[in-house]
Amino acid sequence: MKLYNNEMANSPRKVRMFIAEKNISEIEIINIDLMSGEHKTPEYRAIAPNARIPALELDDGTVIMESTAICRYLESLYPEPNLFGESAIEIASIEMWQARIYNELMIPLAMAFRHLHPRMSNMEIQNKDYGEMQKNVGVKSLKYFDAVLAESEFVAGDRYTFADIQLITTTDFFIGLNRLAMADYPMIERHFKLMSERSSFLA
Repeated sequence: MKLYNNEMANSPRKVRMFIAEKNISEIEIINIDLMSGEHKTPEYRAIAPNARIPALELDDGTVIMESTAICRYLESLYPEPNLFGESAIEIASIEMWQARIYNELMIPLAMAFRHLHPRMSNMEIQNKDYGEMQKNVGVKSLKYFDAVLAESEFVAGDRYTFADIQLITTTDFFIGLNRLAMADYPMIERHFKLMSERSSFLA
């Protein structure tokens, strides 16, 4: 298998962290340079028509795109340690929190970054008003998830799961890029410190 990757982007990092937690060694990592537009070349579009990263190419040529879908596929091949849930309620809880973090926190912060950060001006038709609006939504969500984490060290129960990977890759990447301070969200900062103790954090 081949994983098309970018070291700077947060979505590929989700997959790399997942692979590290599973201790999977059979995947070849191929880095794609986003800043030079390598993801938009005909060669890469032949693999991933939407020009997005990550993409997992199987040995038979099948390509799986979208980070969560890739991780779900790998979970089926490498079921231990379990990261997507065992009981019905745990599976539902992990799915719920992962989706909420993605939609309510990651997307607004990503849109704020894409529309406000000067370095994104050559990759995005920036709309400052939209970016500011999304940043405000992201800040409200940070406060909400900070309160959620006051109830538990982990996102979806009492152990590390894919929901924690979704949160740490979001907060570690987008809080700083949006010129926000993690210290303003003490429970998120606690979660960051807990995640940083795991070897997968540096994947």
